[in-house]
Amino acid sequence: MHEMWCGADTSGEPVWHVLTTDRTTTLCGVEKEDEPRRRDATDRHCFPCMESFQEVVEAG
Repeated sequence: MHEMWCGADTSGEPVWHVLTTDRTTTLCGVEKEDEPRRRDATDRHCFPCMESFQEVVEAG
């Protein structure tokens, strides 16, 4: 199962990433920070994560 994590995009803006199953990195390769971000700060999603997640779902 994959979880969502609110982190930064390349410009530093908050976006929702999809975590790998071990919950240490995102599907786009961003390392998960321990410091939580405000979850209500954005409704934007990381497109590379979402594309990778779609591939995982289609393959599974």
